[in-house]
Amino acid sequence: MKTLLITGTALWCFKHEVLTRGKDRGGGIRITGGPPFHQHATDIALTEKSIELSGNEYYSVPLDRISQLYIGFDEYYTKTLMHNFGLGGQPLRIATSSGQVMYFFIDYHFFGSANQNWFNQIKAQIV
Repeated sequence: MKTLLITGTALWCFKHEVLTRGKDRGGGIRITGGPPFHQHATDIALTEKSIELSGNEYYSVPLDRISQLYIGFDEYYTKTLMHNFGLGGQPLRIATSSGQVMYFFIDYHFFGSANQNWFNQIKAQIV
């Protein structure tokens, strides 16, 4: 049985979804009150061995495959994909050894998210 360390809800997307987004689906400036750009909304759980995303779809990110953990914008997921140019929070970016990059907003609400807490929890497991 897997030990759940922390659970929540996640708005998230893959890097390739950011790159191929249509202009009518978040290509411009985000309006105040709107959620950040995302393609998936799922439950998320951190276990001792993986990050698991479940709901209408299931993904598992093994912790031993995480090559980068970062909070902030980059050249792909920019401030224009957030309302008020990022004042509502910054994405949690997870890159894997296979080259997959995912952007998360965990337990998102208008004034922020639980990304820093998740960053700290994941970092504690992979160090």
